[in-house]
Amino acid sequence: MEIEDWEKQYAEAFENIKGSLSNIRGVFVAYNSNIDAIKHINEEEMKKLVGILGCGAIQEKMARYPRVIDSPVDFMARLIISMRDGKAAEVPTHTVDLHDWLMDNLVFDYARMGGQAGIMSNLLANLGLNKVITYVPWLSEEQAEYFVDTPNLKYPAVEDSELVLKHPKQINYHGQKPKVNWIIEFSKGMNVCCAGECFTVPRDNRLIVSSRPDWLRIDMDSELYERIPQLRQDIDGAILAGYQIIREEYGDGLTYHHYVEKAVNVIESLKACNADMPIHVEFTSIQNKVIRKAILTDIVKKHVTSLGLDTVEVANALNVLGYEELAFAVMSKDEKSVIALYEGAVILLKELELQIVNIHSLGHFISLVSEDHPVTIEDHREALLFASILAATQASIGKISSIDDAEVGLRVPVYEKGYEDLQSLAAYLIRQGICSMDEFEEGCVNALGHSLVIVPTKVVHDPAGTVGIGDAISAGAFAALLTKIRDRDKVKCPE
Repeated sequence: MEIEDWEKQYAEAFENIKGSLSNIRGVFVAYNSNIDAIKHINEEEMKKLVGILGCGAIQEKMARYPRVIDSPVDFMARLIISMRDGKAAEVPTHTVDLHDWLMDNLVFDYARMGGQAGIMSNLLANLGLNKVITYVPWLSEEQAEYFVDTPNLKYPAVEDSELVLKHPKQINYHGQKPKVNWIIEFSKGMNVCCAGECFTVPRDNRLIVSSRPDWLRIDMDSELYERIPQLRQDIDGAILAGYQIIREEYGDGLTYHHYVEKAVNVIESLKACNADMPIHVEFTSIQNKVIRKAILTDIVKKHVTSLGLDTVEVANALNVLGYEELAFAVMSKDEKSVIALYEGAVILLKELELQIVNIHSLGHFISLVSEDHPVTIEDHREALLFASILAATQASIGKISSIDDAEVGLRVPVYEKGYEDLQSLAAYLIRQGICSMDEFEEGCVNALGHSLVIVPTKVVHDPAGTVGIGDAISAGAFAALLTKIRDRDKVKCPE
């Protein structure tokens, strides 16, 4: 298929999906929402913070390389290490005291919605779905301000023993503290000195301080959990994210087993009247291998419909499932890496007993679909094309306030190199007798036991920002598939 033909496919997919979004009754989205506080730090501010804490204490901490930020000195040590190396880093903190210290001594430039579930909830509400029911266990008054102010965005709560759906701003927060992640950006060329040791920052990058206080749990109030059956009548599917927040052990003696079991119970309750209800889990990079494996084998396997990942996350998943060599091949960045990516996706589809594995990479999206999924492979292609338009819109203007904004993404040209990069995979599939070149170029390949969907994406070469692009892809593809399922399956849950 020529680039011009792909542009036509994009235009048709957009019109088809856009006109069908109103057919979706609703989507349930949980769990991780937070506030991202963004600060672009300068040399004067660095001097001020070093002066407050003292170079000796900072250098001592740098030598210990703190992997958790428990104090302002830990924070400065990791920030200076990140600046010195020019490398991005994300480090957890288990105390809210650091947020208070940063507010007193630094103050952020601006704040925005953060967290996969929060970002996807806002996007789906802005796309005009009839109802988006968002749930975050730690909803605070400050957090609620970052949800879009639209009437279709709802939050479930129990009042006077009755389930109510209100906008997040109308909920009783019970004094809940906010979860605030600080994102400290720094620029190439900055000069940093501490105790006579100076260096120049080699490249632009950032340090993310991820808030992980002990009260942060992937959980659901028991009164609300009992009323999940009442939620089912308002939704056609669910997107679940944030399981990476689960810890091995907690201060009260509970372990990850408790929260994994509760997470599964919520999923099974959502599916109780319709075992085929689409449930999507959005994966992410998880350093703790115990938690990574538990999410995949205990939460995802058998319980959900689809899994969304990027290339690095595919490698991480394969590694923890025992496919270390294949995981290494996925990350090798040579001509065979895309073949390893495909083989890895097949393993994830089969071992985790999924219907869909969605992989988003720069230049192309790949989706593996089991043979028992009710939607045609051509419809899956449309869903990926629609997702690519949303991603290009997010990259172009930094936000999506309505479905009409997506016209911007539609005008972004198809990235020809993205499809050219897949030629190694095409040659492999043809050698294996799985497909012909014509089938591959159409983006729809029927293989033994599954189908493979491949689309070249629209790439913005100078993006307004990168935050939320992956979330736009996953939420967009999920919503698009729901429109196709609604066209074919009119199953409604009884109350």
